[in-house]
Amino acid sequence: MKENGFKKSGRTFLKELDDGWHIVNIQASSGNLGKDGKFAVNLGVINNAISEKSGLKIPSKPKEYDSTVRERLGILVHGEDYWWEISDQTDISDLANEISEAMSSHGFPWLQKYSNLADISDKLKQQPSLQSIAAALLMGDELEAKARYDQILLDRPAAKSRFKSWAKNLGLSWWQHL
Repeated sequence: MKENGFKKSGRTFLKELDDGWHIVNIQASSGNLGKDGKFAVNLGVINNAISEKSGLKIPSKPKEYDSTVRERLGILVHGEDYWWEISDQTDISDLANEISEAMSSHGFPWLQKYSNLADISDKLKQQPSLQSIAAALLMGDELEAKARYDQILLDRPAAKSRFKSWAKNLGLSWWQHL
C-alpha cells in the first residue's frame, strides 16, 4: 500500500488527494477467535466538495465509514460479500499476494473510477442522502438534484425537516416543495 501512496493508521490505509481521500480498511469479523478468523477489505472514496456541500465534516484521519462512496473488495472480485479466512495453516505470503492482486485488478481501479465526480454522482443516484443531492448539484444538474430531493422526501418522511433545512440553507428555491 505504501508504494501506492497510502499511509497506515490502525487497520486503515489512507491516501490524501487534492480533492479528497482514498481509503482501504481491513475489517475483522466479530466472530474471530484466537488464530482463526475472517476479514473483509473495505474501500472508500471521500470527495471533499460533496462532503462540504452536504455539511459533513471530514476528520484529519477519516475512517472508511466517512466515505462518500464505499464498496467491499470481495464484492468486486467475487461478485458477493467475501471474507478472507486466516488460520495458523494459512500461507501468509500467498494470502498477501492474493489481496495485492485483488487490489491491483479491482481495488485500485475502483478507487480511481470513483475519484471522478460524474461517476460518484451516478453511483449515489439511488442513495437517499444529502451527498446524493450535493453530487447532482456539483455536476450542475439542478433538475436531477431536485428529483433526488423530492424522492428522498417521499421515501424518508422522518428526515423531511433535516433535508428541507439543508436545502433552505443552501438557498435552493425548491426547498419548500412537498
